[in-house]
Amino acid sequence: MGIAIDLVDQNPWWKKREVIGQDKHLTELEKSSVKWQPRIRYKFNLGKDIVYTLRGPRQVGKTTLLKSMIRDLLGKVPDPRLIFYYTCDLIDNPKELVGTVNSYLDSTRPDRKKRAYLFLDEISSVRDWQKAIKHLSDTGKLTNTTIILTGSHTLDIKKAYEKLPGRRGILDDVPDKILLPMKFVEYVETINQDLQKTLSKQQIIASGRRIKLLQELSKGNVPKEIKELSLYSKDLELLFNSYLMTGGIPRVTDEYLRTGKISEGIYRTYIDVVLGDLARWNKKETYLRQILRRIFITAGNPVSWNTLKDDTDVSSHNTIAEYIDTLKDSFVLYYVSFYDIARKLPSYQKNKKIHFYDPFFFHALRAWIGGQDPFVASIEFLKDSQNVGMLTESIVGSHLIRLAFCLSQQKQLFDYENSLFYWKSSKDREIDFVIKLGDNSVLPIEIKYQSSILKSDRYGIIDFKKSSGTNKGILLSKDKTEVKAGIVTIPIWIFLMLI
Repeated sequence: MGIAIDLVDQNPWWKKREVIGQDKHLTELEKSSVKWQPRIRYKFNLGKDIVYTLRGPRQVGKTTLLKSMIRDLLGKVPDPRLIFYYTCDLIDNPKELVGTVNSYLDSTRPDRKKRAYLFLDEISSVRDWQKAIKHLSDTGKLTNTTIILTGSHTLDIKKAYEKLPGRRGILDDVPDKILLPMKFVEYVETINQDLQKTLSKQQIIASGRRIKLLQELSKGNVPKEIKELSLYSKDLELLFNSYLMTGGIPRVTDEYLRTGKISEGIYRTYIDVVLGDLARWNKKETYLRQILRRIFITAGNPVSWNTLKDDTDVSSHNTIAEYIDTLKDSFVLYYVSFYDIARKLPSYQKNKKIHFYDPFFFHALRAWIGGQDPFVASIEFLKDSQNVGMLTESIVGSHLIRLAFCLSQQKQLFDYENSLFYWKSSKDREIDFVIKLGDNSVLPIEIKYQSSILKSDRYGIIDFKKSSGTNKGILLSKDKTEVKAGIVTIPIWIFLMLI
């Protein structure tokens, strides 16, 4: 039986290992000024029979990550044909997927006794792909095989749990990974190599120490590491200002750093990504425009789905909820519920606060619905400190979701909606975020994007402390560091460096 030509085309290293260096994703990475190496690449155990999924927004670097892993493996495996990569964009159904994988396993895989590595890219394109993996597993085809599947929607993760029980392998970690845009600390480490080396050499924010530093801050103490980190405030502030424009997306950041601007074509690429995902789930572009317009109008404030329905053609609040959840499952936005102190649970009946995962998606979608030049619109938007404060709140929240996952004792069934909330007192004083910590205690975090911090700016945290019984709280400022009323105030970018 011959080897299908399209399999060879997608796996040119079968003929010569060295050609992996000519892969377009890897050559683009080499040319880029932003050589991001996501930490998540080291979270895969490639020595076990495990079916991994790698999720995240499109165009954020999932394929580049796969190709980097393949390049590393090619330096270790005895036969390059043990590595199989296939992009699934043109596969329509589970039967075709089974046929493609079987074609490799039956005609190309050199030795069943040696471990094979299957990288199936954009598996979300295949309807009911879980059926194919289940069939391959049940027929014994996946023995001595590690699989990584990529996609761009969280619904696939939920289906994987439901339809692949007992077929994911013996797990010692979470099999479903998420690749989001760079966190601010990754952004800093990737862009400013000198600062990265300095921080690393001095172990100011060593990974094993960061959580402890946050705990100290929450109790009203300023550790020495924070004081040392403050020495680099000017550098960090400049980097944060550029992060507000580019977000953590490598391709966008590279163009901004090289040219001082972001082309309309780049913005259009990411708009098309969002529209493509919505189309896959049978959503209307006209509804999306109207709902997003309402989200931008109400940004920073708690809203109900009924409120978002106002001034739109959408007849039902249930339809609003469907669109919001689709955007949430596509990693475009997230929302947090009100925290019920008595029950220590989210209050789903109350209004939600909607945020965007990444600043760049915020800018791109805002300009799209407004018909504006996206780069010019972004610059104008960031001239207003109130706008910057609102966008900063979204950035902090998206970082807190990642922190909540790290702190959660239930990794495989983690749901940030049960770990991150907002709160408002009877005196109408709001706390931007309440995060549940690993010991089930909670930490209120208030954001004031301003240099001068007033006594009244702490009232929300004080109200929460009295109502909840906690002794913790952190206030994030534009550039102020101080301790008053047992509450630590630190600059936002220093806080983000700890997550």
